[in-house]
Amino acid sequence: MRTTLIVAGLAGLSLAPVACKKNGDSQAPAGECGGMCGRGTRCDGKACVVDYSQDICTSQAVIEEEVPMRPPITSWGECTLDRNHLPKKFVPVDDKSIPQFDPNRTRTLDWSAGDEQLNEPVLNANMREVEYAINECLAVAACYSGGSLKGGRLDLIISLVGKTGRADAVSVTAGADLQVFGIVPCVRKAIANHQFPTYNGPPMTVKYNIEIGGTE
Repeated sequence: MRTTLIVAGLAGLSLAPVACKKNGDSQAPAGECGGMCGRGTRCDGKACVVDYSQDICTSQAVIEEEVPMRPPITSWGECTLDRNHLPKKFVPVDDKSIPQFDPNRTRTLDWSAGDEQLNEPVLNANMREVEYAINECLAVAACYSGGSLKGGRLDLIISLVGKTGRADAVSVTAGADLQVFGIVPCVRKAIANHQFPTYNGPPMTVKYNIEIGGTE
């Protein structure tokens, strides 16, 4: 199983501003410099030189916190349910209330929103949760297909809204062998039901794919 995450508008990491640890106010030594040395310097002979004992400045990189993530799924598209508890006649999930993703649709901008975006580790952790929900869709389809599914690929496009942490539009494209027993509407519903973290920023477009039956 392979997955690829592409996020539109995801900001990259940057260095934090230079931080200075001050050991105390510097004094302008007299000596031969005539009191001309300023903060952070000292007189050495007739020249003012940097006094590293006064101000210690270090560049601190922003360190991303590790985001907890569930383990990868090792068994995709297998019937793990008790078939006796499933309806004899398959009934697909109703996904009619979920809009399809349209890159050309008109959006109303919220001018009060900030510029936050979810970073890649957070998105990956949440998409792993979505994968588990998707695999439940595949498991049901597998049970109605005789126990297992053939390999294939799911391509997902998700529009995330920062204030709600919800997808307001979802498109799912599936290979021919994964267009059986309501996999596509079930996957769309699973994504729409997932609660992503909220953030103060513009909508994000997340493109994600899952290959079932491929190499790791």
